[in-house]
Amino acid sequence: MNLIRVENEIAILNEDVSKKIADFEKKLKEIKEQEDIIKQEILGEMEAKGIIKIETDDLLISYIASSDRETFDSKTFKAEHQDQYDEYVKMTPVKSSIRIKVK
Repeated sequence: MNLIRVENEIAILNEDVSKKIADFEKKLKEIKEQEDIIKQEILGEMEAKGIIKIETDDLLISYIASSDRETFDSKTFKAEHQDQYDEYVKMTPVKSSIRIKVK
């Protein structure tokens, strides 16, 4: 199957493939939203009942209390200390991938 064809220098994705991917992405989004709702309900009950761990045959759920996270503002540091930033910045190769968004 030809997934992509080029016409007048414009890439055109096979319509069946496009519809399948869009359908998959919509279903994944719906499932993720349902999962998030259930997780919030579990979190709320664990906090209310002082539970820090639940173990079933299928799951291990651990309560992680809220905390503060220390982060480094590299954007501001770069703007204010360009020479030092360049000295310490490290480049790491990133594998190619595709990003798909459903309209």
